[in-house]
Amino acid sequence: MKKIVFLFILNLILFSCARVGSPVGGDKDTIAPQVVGSNIDTSRVNVPRNIGELRIDFDEYITLKEINKNLIISPPIKKMKKILPSGMANKYLLIKWDDTLQANTTYSFNFGNAIVDNNEGNALKYYNFAFSTGDKIDDLYISGEVKSLIANKETKTEEKNLVVGLYQVKDTMNYRQKPYYIT
Repeated sequence: MKKIVFLFILNLILFSCARVGSPVGGDKDTIAPQVVGSNIDTSRVNVPRNIGELRIDFDEYITLKEINKNLIISPPIKKMKKILPSGMANKYLLIKWDDTLQANTTYSFNFGNAIVDNNEGNALKYYNFAFSTGDKIDDLYISGEVKSLIANKETKTEEKNLVVGLYQVKDTMNYRQKPYYIT
């Protein structure tokens, strides 16, 4: 009986020392997630055409925000299987597809503001991952001038955030398909 009373008093003393409330976490996280590696070499050239996935590892847990609106893949990959994380946080991003990649082609994955850290929602802004199935990464440089059809006549300003789609030269163009490159 003395043991039970002693254990009860000991438990009461130990549990009364705990402070009720949330632990203080320190300063607010303002740094976006950083890339620490990927399944594709750092040179990112001569990538096998049948690779079937892109995995990018991060230094902290991430989630994807509106990935279907933000992710632009140029040239488009038609048979997408899955994009992770979806619904729960992870320390990596995984995109899987069934297509065989085109030979001697530079692929560009532009994530916009889709990659955010899990806790504070800091976005890795306009992250772009490019690789090539050939021996060099095309710089995708093209010059020209874009004229907006919708200009504000009162302030004489033009639209600043335009998206340009580039299509392959063919006899007939199907503008309902995704463009080959987007910038």
